[in-house]
Amino acid sequence: MKKRFHNRNLKVLIVTLIIITVLGVFSRAENSLVSGGVNAVTKGLFQLSAQATASADSATREDLLRENEELKRDNAELRRQLSDYIDVKAENERLWNYYGLKKENPSYQIVPANVIRRDVNDDFYSFTLDVGTSLGARVNAPVITDNGLVGWVCQADAATCKVKTILSPDTKAGVTDKQSGDSGILSGSVSLCDKNLTGMNKLAEDHSVKEGDMIVTSGTGGAYPSGLLIGQVQSIEFNKYDASRCAIIKPYEDVRSITSAAVITDFESKGKVVKSNEK
Repeated sequence: MKKRFHNRNLKVLIVTLIIITVLGVFSRAENSLVSGGVNAVTKGLFQLSAQATASADSATREDLLRENEELKRDNAELRRQLSDYIDVKAENERLWNYYGLKKENPSYQIVPANVIRRDVNDDFYSFTLDVGTSLGARVNAPVITDNGLVGWVCQADAATCKVKTILSPDTKAGVTDKQSGDSGILSGSVSLCDKNLTGMNKLAEDHSVKEGDMIVTSGTGGAYPSGLLIGQVQSIEFNKYDASRCAIIKPYEDVRSITSAAVITDFESKGKVVKSNEK
């Protein structure tokens, strides 16, 4: 409709210019009556031309404003789609990271989650995930990232669960040294947590654990599946509290700053207590 209106105004403008040109020739005549008539008609045509031009310009401005609003809406929609794409891509990357673990351990039921808050009053960097009992998260369930074990569920409701980390002294997980086969108990401490360190306690007097060894879960207590990565031995120290040796472990994950994790809601050996020499 507006396009036809623009074309009509353009035709009026062109015709007006032609008539003005023709009348301009006649206006050179000496006859004052003819000249006066020509001038009157010319003035009217100029006014008509100006009105047509103004009308065309007004319509053009309206179109530009309308198109500008449409572009704003389109840009907003594209930004929303880009944001959704980034979220989906990040989620797919997280799922792909856990795919290898799931493939190697078909019995694992893994629920990815996001960290929605941290407990500022907890010295051991506990956090809350956006999955709860409705998705299978239960108290004592292991919590991992693609770099290994980071904690366990200590509280859960239908929609969320709170996680205590492996930096906490409340954590008691059976672990083993992949290289030497020595076993111990993983537990954190106040002196280590701020450095993102934890400890492998209760080492035997004749242990063979050494710096650089890989520490994984042993699965002996039934709370954690065996073979979950934890970290690397940083040093061997004397535990002044119980007169035993302990290994200082540097987790493969920086537990203090993770933004996403996953809950292992079920696995084949769950709840099964086995001896440390069982495979």
